[in-house]
Amino acid sequence: MVASLPAPGSWSVVATVRATRALCETFAHHQLARGASRVFLFHDDPEMAPEITLSGVTNTICDAGWWRRGRPDALEQRQIHNATRAKGWCGTDWILHCDIDELIWSPYPIAEVLASIPPDVGGIFVRPVEAVYDAPPDEDTIFHTPYFKRFLNPTGRPRAYRDISQRVYAELWEATKYGFWGHILGKSFIRAAAPVGKMPLHGKKPDEIGGLKMRHRDDRLVLRHYDTLSPAQWKDKHLRRITGKVLVPQAGKFRARQQQLIVDTLAREGEVGLDRLYLRMAVMPPDLLAQSQEAGFVQLIQPEPHLAADQATQ
Repeated sequence: MVASLPAPGSWSVVATVRATRALCETFAHHQLARGASRVFLFHDDPEMAPEITLSGVTNTICDAGWWRRGRPDALEQRQIHNATRAKGWCGTDWILHCDIDELIWSPYPIAEVLASIPPDVGGIFVRPVEAVYDAPPDEDTIFHTPYFKRFLNPTGRPRAYRDISQRVYAELWEATKYGFWGHILGKSFIRAAAPVGKMPLHGKKPDEIGGLKMRHRDDRLVLRHYDTLSPAQWKDKHLRRITGKVLVPQAGKFRARQQQLIVDTLAREGEVGLDRLYLRMAVMPPDLLAQSQEAGFVQLIQPEPHLAADQATQ
């Protein structure tokens, strides 16, 4: 019996998560609504592992039985291991490895975009945009914002928004990547049949593997990153990193600067100071938001109706 080939442009998503049921369900429902065939959730904390029962979702609890050779200390190593396993299971043409706070978006059907990719491409970099808010969100409104910072302008110059981002963040700017609190690399769709070995965190190296180009770019695909989440989730994420409960050795110098900023603020001003710092990082006052849109630093991407509906029912 000959195994059937995956449909051209079919795709799956994989994420290693430590998140509430509501956040996991919103993430999974969004990817499925955008056309994903399967969503793989690897629950990194067995004590915080909701069973997501949506059709198309595969839950894996990463307990001692999963880590038969010992649980890797670094989060990045666990992510790579899990994504590589999902690549072998997915049965789709493509698979996207991303985080629970990242939602794929395109003005076109994503399967059609992927089906149009030349056959000599094995990896597609998806450019990130980062959510900002005009008022602090709670856990029910994280994904409602239409405002997103963008990194690349049409010429691809990384310093294009230096002036406006410095105006927005002032002395905090040194802890950002040109105004981004998260990553600027993006994430990758990887062709499931591509002989890449381990899945990447961002883009696969080298540039070509087995005759396939691994760092192709397609601006029809966008990764919406909600890095700051809600104030409570933001504090939990960073305090776990500060206390060493989560080790992310590959996070880079800007994440290290952010962590130090959070440590110093907590020591100097306590929880109230962290609340103020969150507002500086995540929320733009009306004048700066208008200036950022005029400069092209912030663009509008309206949230899909299903996101508001999902969170309204949770």
